Amino acid sequence: MIMSEGSFPKNVAFIGTGLMGEPMAMNILKKGFPVVVYNRTRDKTRELVKQGARLAKSPLEAAREAEVIILMVSNIEAVHDVLSGEGGVLSTLGKGKVFINMSTITPDASREFSATVEATGAKALEAPVIGTTTVANKGELTIVVGGDPRVLDEVREVFQAMGKYIFHVGDFGSACGMKLVVNHFIAGMIAILAEGVNLSEKLGIDRSAFSNIINSSAVKSPVYELRAPKMLASDYAPQFPTRLMVKDLNYITQTAEKVGAIMPVHSLVRDLYSLVSSYGYSEDDFAVIYELFKNPRS
Repeated sequence: MIMSEGSFPKNVAFIGTGLMGEPMAMNILKKGFPVVVYNRTRDKTRELVKQGARLAKSPLEAAREAEVIILMVSNIEAVHDVLSGEGGVLSTLGKGKVFINMSTITPDASREFSATVEATGAKALEAPVIGTTTVANKGELTIVVGGDPRVLDEVREVFQAMGKYIFHVGDFGSACGMKLVVNHFIAGMIAILAEGVNLSEKLGIDRSAFSNIINSSAVKSPVYELRAPKMLASDYAPQFPTRLMVKDLNYITQTAEKVGAIMPVHSLVRDLYSLVSSYGYSEDDFAVIYELFKNPRS
């Protein structure tokens, strides 16, 4: 079914149902949209199919019958494969389709992919998300959108199924840039938190006192409130795997160099996460950076 100009889209293809994509697709499904899903690892679509989503054998098959195609994959290479690789969606795009990339990639890559999509006659948006898997499950993500605001209006109800806050920030590249800025802050905050937790432990400060005082002070943050207890409990169940944080930090480096932004603190933080990833923690939550300080290696 192809929507007419200005009408509301009916069918959604969701490609990439990993840690974040699965709850995002589930919330779209729960809002009553017909959803077809695809993921390279089929097991990650099992619960969605159980709840009524249809499973496609390829991205192309998923996109063929949908008006809105949402992509939530891990990196630039994966976006390229879904668009232009074997079984990719590009050949089925055209007038009446909206392609939404919600993956975290560089601004330059997003502009290139968006131009490729629009050359088919389809509409495009970039819409990276901010939030944990817990927030995704609740449908309360922050969604940062780049592209034509009129296209955003066409699919706003799809976004509202996934997010609590929706911000349109400008043309293609602007939203992906903003997402990298946010991840720059979060990576640095968690690295500082890890140092602080370790210092408090070495000083023999009571854990409850530490948490209560931090959360009652000027440095109080939901980021700290969530991950300080996980560090103290050595609970690194992945909400955001370290390998993905390293990927995003490398994208930040590339983007900063392109625009001439000097970021020496970022460079140190990136190297610390790369180090902890190399120690075998790549699939653990990025709060595992605490292990660098708690159990230093020579």
